[in-house]
Formats: sequence, structure tokens, C-alpha cells
Amino acid sequence: MKQFKEIFKEWHKEFPVLSKYTDRTLYMRINPFIIGLRFSKHWFGGDDYRLSLEFVPLWEANPKQFGKSTRHRDLEDKKGGQFDIRYGVHDYYFAEALACAKVQFGKVLKDEVLIGDLMESIVETIRPWETKHNPVNWIPVFHLQLALGIYFNKQDFLEEIKGGIEREIKYWTPEELSYWWGIVSIDEWRERIYEPFKDREKFMETIEMNSQRPKVKKLNVGTIVGIDNYHYDSKKSRLDNLRSLFNKR
Repeated sequence: MKQFKEIFKEWHKEFPVLSKYTDRTLYMRINPFIIGLRFSKHWFGGDDYRLSLEFVPLWEANPKQFGKSTRHRDLEDKKGGQFDIRYGVHDYYFAEALACAKVQFGKVLKDEVLIGDLMESIVETIRPWETKHNPVNWIPVFHLQLALGIYFNKQDFLEEIKGGIEREIKYWTPEELSYWWGIVSIDEWRERIYEPFKDREKFMETIEMNSQRPKVKKLNVGTIVGIDNYHYDSKKSRLDNLRSLFNKR
């Protein structure tokens, strides 16, 4: 049976743009994010692993919170199920798992990443079977999207993102927000969505500061491209297309 270190090296070989960050993560730095792969142990223990795509914000100012992912997507098999792999059968399933990872994650794990592919991957962290308008899922998605708009300082892009936020907020109720966060006012919640991004200068300074952390500084660096010609249509997202296909099964 292969040891995890050998398995980790095999995956790293297939995604050379990523750098080792910890014993269980392969990351790259890309503009306002750290993005990459995490190899998690099964919740109930055992000799298997689970692969996930993670988004880690570089604008996190709290040292105790820095390095935590805000959204992730677990690798799925061809039927849409969670792709957990036992160490003992890694060699048998690796080719299939790799093919799935290339399709699901590969478009954002390269030197140059199209802004459209990145936006799709962020929204795709909300899976089709999850509750459609759950603020628990959408809040970190909005933060990731807003971070891109603020980072590139593209006002039309920002307005498109804000339009999507306002459309989604209409589905939330004070009771729902109170249950999760103790917030009873929609206006108060709207304020909290935008709060981390009010001061662009501070936002950019924090990204630069965190980029200079020794472990972060060692990561390979990618670039987001295509921002000038990109327009975000939140009215009909790829998530809606995925959900419609899932519902037809």
C-alpha cells in the first residue's frame, strides 16, 4: 500500500504550477487569493483521502484567521458522488481521479487563469444539490467575487457583482439571518457584506503584507487574465445550468 507522501508527490507532479504549502496542501498565489488543493482525511478516520479545491483570501487582516479557506469544492467522480480514495487502491483509481480533477479544477490551476473560469469555479463551490438561496453558502462567494472587483478596480465589473448580490439578498429573510448570525436586519447584513472592501487602499496593503509571509512568498505565482473584456451575468449562472441538469437525473 502506498504511503500518503508518495500519493502527494504524484498529485504534485500533475499540477506543477502549485507549490507545497503544508504536508496536505498544494497552493499557488494568484492576485488576491491563494488557490490550490487540499488532501483531507475522512471525517471518520480510515486509510483514505479526499481532494478539494480551496480558495484562501489574502486580504484577511486577522492573523488568527489567515490561511483558512472561505470556500472549497470536493472532487467528484463521473457520477457526481464524492471521490474518496483509499490508499490501498490509489493506483487503480488515480487515472480516473486525475481526469476528474483536470475537468473540475484544472481551468484555475495554471499559470494564467481566465477571469471567467475563476468566477465560474467560485460559484461552483455551491453544488447543485445544496439549498439554492442559502446565505451560508453565498456570503463567502460574494466576498471572493467582490475581492476580484476591488482588486482590479473595475467599476462596471463591480456593479455587475453588486447587482447579483442584491438579487440574491431578496431571497433572504430576517429570520434566516438571525438563525445563523444573530442579524435581524437585511440592511445590517448588506452592510456586513461590503464592510471588508470599503477601504481599497487598506485592502491592497493587507494583500501585499500577507503575500510577504515566508510560506506565502515561496508559492508559485499565477495571473488572472481577461478582465478587460469580461462581463459577469449573474442572472443565469453556470450553477443554474448545473442545477437544471442535476434535477433532470
